[in-house]
Amino acid sequence: MSHQYYITGFMGSGKTTIGQALADKIGYHVIDTDKWVENKEQMSISEIFEKKGEDYFRDLETQALLELQGDHMIITTGGGIIKKDRNREIMASQGEIIYLQADFDELLRRLEGDETRPLLQQQDKERIQALYESRLELYEQADIIVNTVGRSVLGIVAELESILKS
Repeated sequence: MSHQYYITGFMGSGKTTIGQALADKIGYHVIDTDKWVENKEQMSISEIFEKKGEDYFRDLETQALLELQGDHMIITTGGGIIKKDRNREIMASQGEIIYLQADFDELLRRLEGDETRPLLQQQDKERIQALYESRLELYEQADIIVNTVGRSVLGIVAELESILKS
């Protein structure tokens, strides 16, 4: 297993948690594109959205993908990184894409009360669901798809470890 993996999925799918647990389990280094962007800009993603806009943020995600390359790496991504064709091309050419799948109602339950996500602010359930549905086909282009509903972190990591070893 010497490779680079990208973990994708909608907000609340568990990308950061699963990415860290998987990295710990298989001895890989984990980097989060959102954290990379925040460090580079010295502001939160919410501030970036507010002050510079979503397009600027999406360009920073592309820059992160271009710079974050290496062996034995797991890169956890923001939920919207798959929106840009260029980002999907970069990820597909540099490694394998893992999609952490969960149905919309489960994701909404997990996100309840989360005020750190700019795209959730002042959005009603229908608009969030439309966002989810608009991305679904892009997420499903992943190399590996793992359903996370009703499963423990350890169970998901064990499944991923088994897939990655085969």
